[in-house]
Amino acid sequence: MRMEPLVLALALSASLPCAALEVIRDAGGKPIDPYLARLAPQASHGDRSRPAPAAQSDRAYRLTQHLPIRSPSLSSGAVEARHHPTRLLQPVFLVGADPRSLAWLEANRERLKHLRAIGMLVQAETQTELKQAIEAAQGLALIPASGEAFATALGIRHYPVLITREGFAP
Repeated sequence: MRMEPLVLALALSASLPCAALEVIRDAGGKPIDPYLARLAPQASHGDRSRPAPAAQSDRAYRLTQHLPIRSPSLSSGAVEARHHPTRLLQPVFLVGADPRSLAWLEANRERLKHLRAIGMLVQAETQTELKQAIEAAQGLALIPASGEAFATALGIRHYPVLITREGFAP
């Protein structure tokens, strides 16, 4: 079975040991600036709560490089709640850029934020669709990637769906 690297990392994260932590600031330890520079090189030393405009446009450009995003085994449709234990450490949701997914994101946004769920955009053909999905997510983590590994491993046929340790929820 072939799994996408991101999905493989999510699926295996529960069984892999954690790497040793590195202290980056401890009253005299290493300064945090070099680490922040790697994350957002154009960000000023002032307000770090918002990425610099150049960083935002770079991110949008990088996301468009994933188009088209397709998951041939998945389609937009009704999902039945199902008990199906998984080894996920963090809830994951699969959505497309279709009207059903966008409405689902709007209706479930607060619950997804509360759960700190990671989103996978599994279907988007155009830059416009990509932007619509990102806008509907309003700050939720949304990663463009094929959902084929989830479809195969968990027997999922439709999205939008929330996948937790306990199973699937529409």
